[in-house]
Amino acid sequence: MSRPPMTGRQGPALPSGRARLAGYAGLALIAGAVAVMLAVALLGTSAAVPELGGGDPPWSFRAAPSDGLVILLCWTVVIAGGLGVGVALYGLGRGWRPARGVLLAGTVVSVAALALVPPAGSTDVLNYAVYGRIASLGQDPYVTAPAWLHKIGDPVGELAPLAWRHAPSVYGPLATWAQLAASRLGGGSMAGTVLVLKLMTALAFLLSALLLDRLAGPGRERRVRVHLLWSLNPLMLWHVVLGGHIDGLGVLPLLAAFLVLRRGGVAAGLLSGVLLGAAAAVKAPFILAGAGLAWAARRSATTFLGMVMGVVAALVGAYATQGPEALGNVAGKIGAHSLADPWRVVTDALGLGAEPSVLEGRLTLGAALLIGLLLCWRLPSGPPDLPSVRPALAWCLCWLLTSPVQHPWYDALLFPLLALMPACRLDGLLIARGVVTSLIYLPGASGLLEPTAMTRWISETYRPWVAPLAADLIIVCVIALSLAGALRPRPPVVRR
Repeated sequence: MSRPPMTGRQGPALPSGRARLAGYAGLALIAGAVAVMLAVALLGTSAAVPELGGGDPPWSFRAAPSDGLVILLCWTVVIAGGLGVGVALYGLGRGWRPARGVLLAGTVVSVAALALVPPAGSTDVLNYAVYGRIASLGQDPYVTAPAWLHKIGDPVGELAPLAWRHAPSVYGPLATWAQLAASRLGGGSMAGTVLVLKLMTALAFLLSALLLDRLAGPGRERRVRVHLLWSLNPLMLWHVVLGGHIDGLGVLPLLAAFLVLRRGGVAAGLLSGVLLGAAAAVKAPFILAGAGLAWAARRSATTFLGMVMGVVAALVGAYATQGPEALGNVAGKIGAHSLADPWRVVTDALGLGAEPSVLEGRLTLGAALLIGLLLCWRLPSGPPDLPSVRPALAWCLCWLLTSPVQHPWYDALLFPLLALMPACRLDGLLIARGVVTSLIYLPGASGLLEPTAMTRWISETYRPWVAPLAADLIIVCVIALSLAGALRPRPPVVRR
């Protein structure tokens, strides 16, 4: 019997020289971005690195770098890091497959190094330390503002960032418990408390990377993808590990909820609901991912009811340990604005000013619903073994794109979900969005920069005009690509 002729057949991708070059160039850019991050932190207190009081780790040099140098280094980290992830994904999509062990080793080394140096790019981790200190002294951080701690001459309170000195905590009960634990372990030292907080977040980041590796399954391409978009993504390493943002603590229980629900059954539904509630008890927006979990559980009434009961039990139990101010402070964030408000150009053009308005609220809600429905319709099919990821990404993304309150570390909710989805044009758009948003908040530790041409351009042109217009363009691109059906996954590379 004669064999049929051998035509093109599906098989393991054979990378071209261009694919290998792109992949390794991407990794080189990522490694360079991580190295510059370490340099920024090790230079010591600057426009990017807040004062920690000294005396305890994390230690650094006292190099007193100029504002211009610090801004240049910070912008290099974000732009090179985002470009590195994009270029590496390009190589991955065309057959390049780096050794998984190299990626895991690089993740561990990067996270360990960034966790042991001072934070950079934001003062939020100092706020966490202050709220933890307030709680450790027997006060309620949802009622008592950091100004009280500063007034009594507390060594932690004296280093409280000015911008939040009169603002009680807006974080969930689990975040408050983590801050309290860090304060007790760090003692009466800002540096010690910040170090404990960063170590907590770094550990959660590494465990999240392991969960993503497990969720990705045995396919090598899927595993490399999750490590490029999360574990070695300089945007996430900068904000979550080096910056120590509490969002990293919420990612871990959220991913665990996806993993548990995959088993099915009432017990899995209940536990996944508890884990989702725990994530939302760190930061409220994590509850949006529950849309995906609910969609995946809808086929089984017992699983769905178990999940709902788990969420309710976790949230009620967590918030019952706090006063009503805990919920009130979270609700008070509704209608707020931030520097990265995508509606800034629109509201300025309509003469609405910076104050929240009914019209802006309606625009935001309408745009979010439109984008959410479009993404539910047009996003590529998610992994067959993870039906919860696709709708979770759709509803988390529609909020992240349109909310007037935008911070780049909020993308800790986005990138793990994106990493579990097939590659498509959304990847480049969301990496670009992360870069644009990150640059708004840099250098991040000082509000009074030396007036130079660079700092004037950032404050007078980039923040009020370039960045909002770029964010609006990305929203338009997401809508246009969805309507055109252009978010289909990239076809696999075929060996011939």
